[in-house]
Amino acid sequence: KPEEKLAQLINSGASLVSTTDAATILGYKPNTLRVWASQGKGDLKPVMTGNGAKWRLTDIRNLVGA
Repeated sequence: KPEEKLAQLINSGASLVSTTDAATILGYKPNTLRVWASQGKGDLKPVMTGNGAKWRLTDIRNLVGA
């Protein structure tokens, strides 16, 4: 469930989350977030790491109102 995943990540102290986790919380498909990252569009801006795009948990929380 999105709420449970969000709570798990908050409790873990994570600041950046994977595309899959971000998509789960936001109710999107992971590929939607990948398109946002590659085109610079969408509601979130990724943080590019050596392992690909990561997403700020604070930005996700602001979007979902948590």
